[in-house]
This record gives sequence, structure tokens and C-alpha cells, in this order.
Amino acid sequence: MGKDEVVDADLAQYFDTIPHHKLLRQIARRISDGTILKLIKSWLRAPVVESNGKISRSKRGTPQGGVISPLLANIYLHPLDEAVNEGCRQKPRMIRYADDLVILCRSGEGKAFQGRLARWLESRGLALNETKTRVLNSREEGVEFLGFALRWQQSRKRSWYVHTEPSAKSRKRLQTRIREMTPRNTTWRHTEEVVKEINAVIRGWGNYFALGHYGEVFGKTQWFTSHRLRQWLWRKHGSRSGKYHRWNDRTLAEHYGLYQLPTATFGSFG
Repeated sequence: MGKDEVVDADLAQYFDTIPHHKLLRQIARRISDGTILKLIKSWLRAPVVESNGKISRSKRGTPQGGVISPLLANIYLHPLDEAVNEGCRQKPRMIRYADDLVILCRSGEGKAFQGRLARWLESRGLALNETKTRVLNSREEGVEFLGFALRWQQSRKRSWYVHTEPSAKSRKRLQTRIREMTPRNTTWRHTEEVVKEINAVIRGWGNYFALGHYGEVFGKTQWFTSHRLRQWLWRKHGSRSGKYHRWNDRTLAEHYGLYQLPTATFGSFG
């Protein structure tokens, strides 16, 4: 309670700038098997073939797309978790996923924590993206984190709570993907195939964002998805009328199998 100020931090090219020697030294504190350490070192310093055919080696960064790159990147930032959440007298709270992090602190402490974070990162060969890192008062404006939009909001009963829902950017990215699956020049495809692809996307999106107060956003997203599929079917079958009657929401769900996002969220804020 009382941690209303937020350091919304962005690390500059984190995965590309992790120093190999410091990362390996940190790993060696927990792993004594020389064979494993040698394997990780060889993997980090594997040659990379660039677009022009040139082969290069780097002493920084984890290989893009590598299966253990996220794990190694997480290991390198683990001491930061301990430094903030366990070793700080002011008792801030940092929430981090890979290189995405926010620090919650008391009013007036944000700028100092931003400076300390910048110095900590610099000592380990990393840097803050100064243009994207900011300090904000969560009571005055919301914050976006891992695709969620969080903001203080007053209920109808005049009590305050943290409203959590998919951010506008997350919704827009999903809508773009659905548009890409339902353009007018793809009506030659089998309907079952298109619906299966749509379902895979919206089901995964819904499973990720089914946290907090998602009901209203899910309802709007379901409407958009049904509308796009309805338009696609209308063009596919060349129908000139009866679009909403022939392909109503119930038909899309029961006959065509369009996945339905849940719209009931936990809690009541009446």
C-alpha cells in the first residue's frame, strides 16, 4: 500500500548487449561443471551469418531465437530482483518479466530509483532507454505492462480499485491479425480452415488476457471477430442481402464453430 509512484523502465537493446564474460562469471557461481560452462560459452560465441554473407562473432548479446536465450537473460538480471525487492531500505517493489519491468515506490522516490537503476545497469554493461523510461503517478495516469492496461478507477459504490484489462495496443494488434486472416482475396479457402486459424489466435489471446476486468474488452473483441468472419462469408457466398440473418452470432458459434471469448469477469464493482 502507498506505492503510488511507478518507474516504467525500458532497457536499451537488452538481449543484444549482455556482456558474455560477466554473464558466464555469474553462471559459474552456480554451475561448477566445466563441460556445461564451455558449452554455454561456445553457444554464446557461435558465428553469425549476416544478410550480406559476412560471418561475425560478438562478445555481447544472446543469440536471437536461441532456446535458452530467455533463461540466460533472466539469470543476468536476477541480482537486480534481489537488490530492489530484498536489499532496499525504502521497500519498493519491482515486478519484472525478462527485460520488461516496473518499480512501485512511494510518492517522490521515483526519480531517485530511476537514477539508481541506471547506475546499476551501467555497472553491468547495460543501459536504460532514456526516451522510453518514465516516472508516473499511478493515481493520475495508467500504466501498461506486458500488454495489460492498469489504472485506478472508482466503482459505482465510490470505492477505488485497480482496473486491469487488455491495452488498446494489444487489442489493435489482435484486430490486425484477424484482418490479415479474412481479406476479400482469400474467399477461395475452405471456411473450416479459416475458422480454425481464427480460433487458434483468439483463444490464445483470450487465455492470456483473462485476468482482471476483461469482460467489456472481450465483448468488443468478440463482436469485431464475428463481424470480420461474417463479412468474409458474405463475400465468399456472393449473398446480396440477409447477411446478419444468415450468419448471426449464434450460427457463427454453433454451425461454424467460431470460438467465443468469455465475458464474465470476477468480482462485482456495482
